[in-house]
Amino acid sequence: MTKIVVLGESLVDVVDSIAHPGGSPLNVAVGLSRLGQQVRFYTEFGRDNYGRAIAEHLAASGVELADGSVSDRSTSVALVKMDEHSNAHYTFDIHQQLPPVREAEAPELMHTGSIAAWIEPSGHSIVEAFGAAQPSTLRSYDPNLRPDLVTDRAATVGRIEELVVLSHVVKLSDVDAQWLYPELDQWQVLEHLAELGAKLCVMTRGADGCRALADGQRYEATALPTTLQDTIGAGDAFMSGLLHGVLSGELAQALRAGSSPTAPEVRRALHHALASAALTVAQRGANPPWAKTFAAALSD
Repeated sequence: MTKIVVLGESLVDVVDSIAHPGGSPLNVAVGLSRLGQQVRFYTEFGRDNYGRAIAEHLAASGVELADGSVSDRSTSVALVKMDEHSNAHYTFDIHQQLPPVREAEAPELMHTGSIAAWIEPSGHSIVEAFGAAQPSTLRSYDPNLRPDLVTDRAATVGRIEELVVLSHVVKLSDVDAQWLYPELDQWQVLEHLAELGAKLCVMTRGADGCRALADGQRYEATALPTTLQDTIGAGDAFMSGLLHGVLSGELAQALRAGSSPTAPEVRRALHHALASAALTVAQRGANPPWAKTFAAALSD
């Protein structure tokens, strides 16, 4: 049985004319695999040079590619520009048609997020897969919004909330929260996600760390010391670190069962997430840590 299934987009981030494999779900799949998790990735990319670079990147990180993920269409592209604060800004040319999830799949965790989760036809496929998941499968979601691609705000918010309802773990950024719910403060956003059904709701806050809500209990954690190179893939590394922390302790079972998670387990998962993000922003590009580096950072 595959331990983790990830569904979502693959693309290349083109920075200063250099193409880097990316896409939020791809980065999460890579991050989890590098931390020692078994991952199968349902996605779409082409047979072109960009697609070959993605395939090589996934293989090098130990991610298993689901059958049907390579298509005859061109690979999706994100043009990335960095501002004076080393923050990334994106322009997209994206399309995704995911292969159907195997009927026999009953993974320990199913994760999705970002663009493919609300554009079509991939969005419908993802909702269908989440809705058909076994009760034993933990489901996680990261909206990872790209507002420039939104053509119908109400439909996009509706799809995002549909996936929140189907998920145990939801992580979003403070920027996502402001776009989705400008009338709510950060804690109110997390409370709203919990009311929709998410059991562990987490909000990243850049250099200010993160906030989380689980079973009505509020948590805050500060960012770990690091040397900033750029923020590409930081949120995705946070997500993969968070999920690794959830799966490697007792938190996953509590979330599946709908029982109250213990505070130490929640704080442990948040620490995993922040350590992964800190290691990633210290390097150029979306380059999440490998298990040995990650373990060393946790022990510091």
